[in-house]
Amino acid sequence: MKIENLRIGIVCGGFSNEREISLRGAKSIHQELLSKKINSKLIDIKDKNEMHNEEMYKGIDFALVMIHGKGGEDGEVQGFLSSLNIKFSGSDILGLKNSYDKVLTKQIWSHNQINTPQYVSEINNWSELPDFLKKTSKLVIKPSKEGSSLGVSIINNNSENFSKAIKHAKKYEGTPIIEEFIPGRELTISVLGDLICAPIEIEAQEEFYNFEAKYNRTDTSYSFPVFAEEKLDVLKKLSKNAFDLLGCDKWGRVDLIEYEDKFYFIEVNTVPGMTETSLVPKSAEKEGLSFYELIKKIIMESIDN
Repeated sequence: MKIENLRIGIVCGGFSNEREISLRGAKSIHQELLSKKINSKLIDIKDKNEMHNEEMYKGIDFALVMIHGKGGEDGEVQGFLSSLNIKFSGSDILGLKNSYDKVLTKQIWSHNQINTPQYVSEINNWSELPDFLKKTSKLVIKPSKEGSSLGVSIINNNSENFSKAIKHAKKYEGTPIIEEFIPGRELTISVLGDLICAPIEIEAQEEFYNFEAKYNRTDTSYSFPVFAEEKLDVLKKLSKNAFDLLGCDKWGRVDLIEYEDKFYFIEVNTVPGMTETSLVPKSAEKEGLSFYELIKKIIMESIDN
C-alpha cells in the first residue's frame, strides 16, 4: 500500500503530563503530510472516554500514534485500535508494556546482561537502601512510568535529599526507582526499522537533560560524536539488541550514557517526540531523510511489518 492511498489519523494529545508536547509534534506532522497532499487528520484525545470511542477514529485506515506516556506508550490506545482492526504505528502491545514500565525494562535487561545502572524500587526511606547505593555520592530518583524526564531528581546522597526526591517522584506515574548516578555523556540512538541512526550526544545547560532542557531552552546542544568504526558498530548493535529484547519494533529511541568506555542503557522511548527540537528528526536528517521521508518511513515500516 502507498502512503498516498492512506487515510491517516494522527492520534495525539492524550491525558498524560506530556499532552502539550504530543500536540506540538502532531501538528508538525499533520502540516507536513497536508503539504504533500496526503489525507491526514488530527485526532485529539482528551480523556479515556474519547480514547475508547469508536467515532473518534471514523474514516481512517491507519493511526499514527503520537500520544506520549500514559495511554499512548503503555499499549492502551493501541489495544483499542486493534479491536477496530485499524493498523497503528510503532511497537506492538508487548513492547509497549515492557518499555513503558522502567522497572520491567531494567528487569529484562539485567536478565539478558544488558548493562544498565544498578537500581532498586519499592523503597521509601534512605535507611532501607542497600549498601551499594548508600555508598554512592549521587543518586537518580525517578518515577517508573513517566516520560520527558518528569519527576526526575539527581541528588547528593543523603537522607534529607532522598526524602524530597521520593516525594517529588510520587507526584507522577508509577513507583519511584532509585538508581546509581552514572556521570558520563548522554547519548541517544534512533531506531527506524533496520536503520540504526548515528548517536546524538546531548549537552544540557540544566543539571541534566530535563523537561526544560528538552523543550524550552535554546542553549541545549546536540552533536554527532565521532566514534571509531568498530566502537560505533558495537554501540549500534547493543542499542538494537536492547530495543529488540523489550519486544519493541518499527521505530523508537534508545537512551544511554557512555562512561569510561562502557555504555549504560537507561530506557527506550516507543513514541519519541516529533517537535522542532526533537531528537528523532535530527537523527533522520543526519541519515539523509527529510522530515516527510521520516514520517513516511515510520508509517510504511508499521504497515509492512
